[in-house]
Amino acid sequence: MLAACLAAAAGTVRASDTTIATLAPAFNPQAFTDTAKVDKWFCRNCKDVAQRECTATEKADVVGYLLGLMR
Repeated sequence: MLAACLAAAAGTVRASDTTIATLAPAFNPQAFTDTAKVDKWFCRNCKDVAQRECTATEKADVVGYLLGLMR
């Protein structure tokens, strides 16, 4: 289920109609190309999910998983 959510086509936020790009590089070649955006994404989402900053190992696990997704 998680893989389907991360690899699904781009979606939109209902409240603002903002487009949300897919995270998996196989589906979005621009994913993880901007270091500042990646750092911001991890900072925001790790705090939301784990209530703390993610470790380098946790970040590598997420990126490795997303890189492993195929079309």
